[in-house]
Amino acid sequence: MTTKTSSQPRVAIVHDALVNAGGAERVVTFLCDAFPDAPLFTSVYLPDRTYAEFRTRTIHELPGASRARSEVAAKRMLPWWLWGFSHLDLSGFDVVLSSTTFAAKHVRPPRGVRHVSYCYAPFRLLWKPEAYEASSLPVGTAAQRVIDLARPALRAWDRRAMDRVSAVATTCRNMARAIAECYNRDAAVIYAPVRLSEYRMGTGPGDYYLSVSRLISHKRVDLAVQACRQLGRKLIVVGDGPELERLRAMGDQHVTFAGLVDKATLVDLYAGCRALLFCSEEDYGLTPIEAQASGRPVIAFGAGGVLETVVDGRSGIFFGEQTIGSVIDAIVRFERESFDPLQVRDAVARFDVEPFIRHMRDFVLSTHGTGG
Repeated sequence: MTTKTSSQPRVAIVHDALVNAGGAERVVTFLCDAFPDAPLFTSVYLPDRTYAEFRTRTIHELPGASRARSEVAAKRMLPWWLWGFSHLDLSGFDVVLSSTTFAAKHVRPPRGVRHVSYCYAPFRLLWKPEAYEASSLPVGTAAQRVIDLARPALRAWDRRAMDRVSAVATTCRNMARAIAECYNRDAAVIYAPVRLSEYRMGTGPGDYYLSVSRLISHKRVDLAVQACRQLGRKLIVVGDGPELERLRAMGDQHVTFAGLVDKATLVDLYAGCRALLFCSEEDYGLTPIEAQASGRPVIAFGAGGVLETVVDGRSGIFFGEQTIGSVIDAIVRFERESFDPLQVRDAVARFDVEPFIRHMRDFVLSTHGTGG
């Protein structure tokens, strides 16, 4: 709870979990920029596993967070977090902004407190379970069996949580369509941003391709690894996750696993790569924008949010199938073409952080005072 210190609406930000350095967590840093006085509520906060920007924020964890000091442990406690968010006391605020895929949208602010949601995607476990392999499931095998049996009821429950939200926004048109299909809600599109000034263009492309991703099955980093191995091309893989050892076994001397890297190192890797290999079908995807902000093109699977962020032939190329052969063909085709780094960077100017902050403030604050 907080006290009112000015005439400005009192805003609380509620995010699912701060346990990794993913795209949603990067967006939360920009939400904090948009609302610098807003406290941040979350299920679990692991400072060493997510972005350093959060260390200067007031962050409130849910009860039980001390039992989940890893991403895997946090995922296993999903039912507890759903209960915890639904019982979170948010009576000291005028507007609650949930930043969510799976849990934070279940908050229940008291009457008169407006709840608006920036929803990255429908909850994948309920609405797109085929995207997971067993090693990447966010719940245990026994819980997954229960979910499989109860999926219609759980989808209805998830839909009711979204029904209680006053206004919804999302990252891109691709996700606006998914939210309409799953939740029967219209969602405003506020493109998730990058801060272009944090990225620089190198003196020219280096001799390696780059993958930047959490190493989980649906990211399809395996396609990049195997394609580069077969072609004899250098690949640097940035990221960590449960797929790491399996991917290591696929690689050879051409593939380097860099693990988690700091921001300065990542900026250098983007600036020096030949291209980013992006083999997953993502709801949106920030890494293609980061690569283009560095003047480097993207070789991407032509589906999902990337169709809104990469311009085929100008800032990258698409391949049509999630197969090794299709990735190989795309790399070979890419190497026959040329891309102007200035044009590549210019293609993502509209995704800079300042328009995002302006649109997000309008979205959150224009709803204030219209009930709850």
